[in-house]
Amino acid sequence: MTEAGVCGSHTGHDDGVALAAALRRRDPGADSELCTRYGRSLHRYLSGSLGGAHELAEDLVVQTFAEAVRCIGSYRPQRATFAGWLFGIARRLVRLERRRQERRKSVPASAQVSLEGLAESSSPHDLATSITESVAAKAQLARLRASLSERELEVLVLHYVYEFSVQEIGSVIGRSGRAVESLLHRAKTKARERLTQDD
Repeated sequence: MTEAGVCGSHTGHDDGVALAAALRRRDPGADSELCTRYGRSLHRYLSGSLGGAHELAEDLVVQTFAEAVRCIGSYRPQRATFAGWLFGIARRLVRLERRRQERRKSVPASAQVSLEGLAESSSPHDLATSITESVAAKAQLARLRASLSERELEVLVLHYVYEFSVQEIGSVIGRSGRAVESLLHRAKTKARERLTQDD
């Protein structure tokens, strides 16, 4: 899959609205544009959320797109960006997959982004990059996992890796902007404290 979209060039909110409108109209090429624009970043997000299970992540990308097309009538630009809405669908599918795995008494999939995925997707001037560019990047990230809650790490990754705004993160995880701000502040504080202790 290829992508021009969320990670790296997560800018055109109007483009997301236009794409949603095209999907509603069932315009030729709209489905293909959806896959092209968001496929790669969704796969990276899902793979990380599933502990690096790439094939399963591919299946869930397809399911995410299918669910988005099926439910496109429910998308409201006033409530969420298109990318935030799409990632929210993907996140719900991860939760369902975890429940299925638990019922099969298998090891539950990790909800945290994999170290490799985080290292590959960081942008130049953020907290994630300051971690991953260090000599002991993977070890430091492993220690962060031990220090941060699942939700704290999730908002940190969505904000710094996928460049989602506080409002967009709220639409993905189903929390208010104020709650996301609080989570993000707590996560950054704990991350800095842990890295300072390691240094």
